[in-house]
This record gives sequence, structure tokens and C-alpha cells, in this order.
Amino acid sequence: MQIMQNCSMNWNDLKYFIALYRYGSLSRAGNSLKVNSTTVARRIRQLEQDLGNTLFIRQQNRFLPTDEAEAILALAEAVEQQAAGIAQRLDSRNQSLQGVIRITSVSTFINGYLLPRLPEFRALYPGIQVELIADSQQLSLTRREADLAIRMGRPQSGNLVISKLTDLNYAVFGRKDSAFQSDLGGYPWITLEESYSQLPEAVWQQSHYANAEVALRVNVGLGSVEAVNQGLGLAYLPCFLGRKFKLERLSESSPTRELWLLQHPELRELQRLRVFTDWLRECIAEDHGLFL
Repeated sequence: MQIMQNCSMNWNDLKYFIALYRYGSLSRAGNSLKVNSTTVARRIRQLEQDLGNTLFIRQQNRFLPTDEAEAILALAEAVEQQAAGIAQRLDSRNQSLQGVIRITSVSTFINGYLLPRLPEFRALYPGIQVELIADSQQLSLTRREADLAIRMGRPQSGNLVISKLTDLNYAVFGRKDSAFQSDLGGYPWITLEESYSQLPEAVWQQSHYANAEVALRVNVGLGSVEAVNQGLGLAYLPCFLGRKFKLERLSESSPTRELWLLQHPELRELQRLRVFTDWLRECIAEDHGLFL
């Protein structure tokens, strides 16, 4: 039998074949791969179907390799060694990445989303030191005040490389486990202070609930979250904050702002920045539903 004849084979299934060959037991093979025995059995059946050959014969609780299994073992182990070599090389490359990344964004995004995800990045790239600057002011990437900026709105000018990360949906949120009536205008509200009245979320609140009682004005989204948690009133918040802090959503969500990544063009190919931006995009894509 020639293992290369069937191009529809899932090469990932070879690791299940090797484990079952070595251990002769579904449970022990599963333990070695940190999966359950049902997964091992399913992948072996699929591999046998793809190759058109029986690889194991079951005798009581043991799985004995057939002649076909013996014929492909050396090839399968060669693939295993090559895969391990690739992984080791990439891991070595990742471990060797060194340096500092200065990232600026508003505290709403840094504290509400980025910080809880950073341990994952640190585990992948321990040599990269991350500096976070939570500042609503537009720090200059041109003057190298920061290496990357993550903004809740598209910049209108500047010689920068910009890319959209995601839409930011907003909704009205209240304290969890509270009973609310349908008329949300009858409740007190937490709003942004006057200097932020031009922001899209402030404009939305004024256009929908201009006559509502204002219980508190704040200058940051996380202040609004805490005020809602304390039962001081309702607030129009990014959905990722409402979900993270387990608030009660009281309205349909709508895209109100956008999340943008800003980079200096001369730094975009710097490896430590590239691995961070790739990682961040993967995180946001994985958490897509959190922002809706």
C-alpha cells in the first residue's frame, strides 16, 4: 500500500494511528494525546476509510496492528518527526523574539478586553515586554510616543497604516437581576460628561433619551460599568463590556463605533509588532460574538 496514493487523507490522523500502535489501547492512546478514547476510535475509523485498509484488529481490549499498519508505520513516524521539527523551530523562533512594544488605547478597551487576554500572549512570547498606555489622548506614533495605537474610531488624518479590527456594537445595560419596565426613559441614566458629548454613544443617548434623569456623569466607560453595577442607573455601553461584567442588556444592539489598529509605516514589518498584531486579530476574530 502507498500512503501517498490517497490525497484526501487527513494527515493529522496519523498521530492517532501512531499512538494506538504504540499503546495498543484506546484509553492509553487518548491519554497520551489528551483526548478521550472515543475521539481516537473515530479518527482511526476515518483514517482506515481514507486509506481503504484495515489498520487494527481488536482482540478483547487490545488493538493489534495489521500488515498494512506495519507497512506505513515508518512513513507515519517520519511525518511525526518532521512535524515535531517544524514545531520546535517555530517555538525556538518565538522564544527568541525580544524587545518592548508600547501600545496605547483607551482604558475601556485595555482594561475591558486586552488585559484579560495578555497572559496568553506572554505565554507565547515571553521575551516580548508589553507596555500599555491607557490614555484617551492621541499619542503620536510619528514621534514614537507609542508603537501601536488601538482606537475606537477611524483616524481622519496622518501618515499611518490603519486597519479595521471590528465593529463595536452598543446597547442599553442595567444592573443584573433587576426588574425593568419597557420604558427605559423612566429610569435614571449614567452618561458621559459634557466634554465627551460629541462621541457617538453620547449622541445616541441624547437622541433617544434626552429627557431622562441623569444620575451621574463620568469620563470613562468603566466608570459607567461600575455605576450600573451599583444600581445608579442605565448606560449605553459597548456590548463587550456589558457581557464581560455580566450586566443586563435591555435593548437591541447596534454598531455605534469601530475598533481600529494604527501603526507607523516604518515599523509594520518589525517582527515583535507583527506577531502581536497577528495575535490580536486572531483574538478578536475568535471573540467576534463578544462585540455584537
